[in-house]
Amino acid sequence: MLRGGWLLPWLLVSALLLAPDAVAEPDIEVSFDGSRLEFRFDAVMLAPAEHVEAIVHDFSRLDRVLPLVVESRSLGAVDEGVERIATRMRGCVLFICKEIDHVFDVRAVRGGWSSSVTVPELSRVRRGHFSWLIEPGPGNRAHSRMQLYGYLEPDFSVPRLLGPALVRMWVRSELENSVARIERAALALGEARALAAGAR
Repeated sequence: MLRGGWLLPWLLVSALLLAPDAVAEPDIEVSFDGSRLEFRFDAVMLAPAEHVEAIVHDFSRLDRVLPLVVESRSLGAVDEGVERIATRMRGCVLFICKEIDHVFDVRAVRGGWSSSVTVPELSRVRRGHFSWLIEPGPGNRAHSRMQLYGYLEPDFSVPRLLGPALVRMWVRSELENSVARIERAALALGEARALAAGAR
């Protein structure tokens, strides 16, 4: 080995272990039996919980963070602390595309578990429920951790050509995209707030 050749591997390992912005890949699980889709993810993001929460809870702009959503809007309060949200979702697997309306009631809890429940009579979804928690990242408050659990039962049959394995792979990819989009939007929000504060 060249003189000092031991130094480069040591520096690379140290950089990986000590880099302040190094975070683990999101932990994602998806199951689908042909009629019921269940999923969860646990992800650490390079943005503060306050900014991630602001992005996720901006229900009129869900298209920024969820690749399947092409339109979202609030239908107003339906109960104390509960807001009804209407979305139009569009997704394509291979050459098969589907567009559906999904309406759900959201109870957003700052710093706690939030949840949404599908309104079947206004949706192409028979049943659905999401729960999520956004909190400061472990050991670094400049980061955040988001956990999401949910299930959907679409009110239509998935073509046999696709098969459960292909659907699971596609949904996993969409969830990975969502994590990245939420992080980017939260970082952009932080930069915008910093610029606005500096301009005052």
